[in-house]
Amino acid sequence: MTSIEVDQSGEVGTVRAPARQTLLDFMAHLKDNDFLNFSYPMPDQEHGEGWMMFLYATLSDALIDSFSE
Repeated sequence: MTSIEVDQSGEVGTVRAPARQTLLDFMAHLKDNDFLNFSYPMPDQEHGEGWMMFLYATLSDALIDSFSE
């Protein structure tokens, strides 16, 4: 189980994590799997803590599940 939270319910998806490094590692995982439609991590101002990034295309469940910190 990872500490990322992926929400793809809207037009633009989001990924949230408590630590910036987790999202940087997730970005590397996406790049390694030829997925490049995302933003860089930024402080999560909506929740007031943690980090978030945007997804500009839908990720497969298999790609999400294959990520390990």
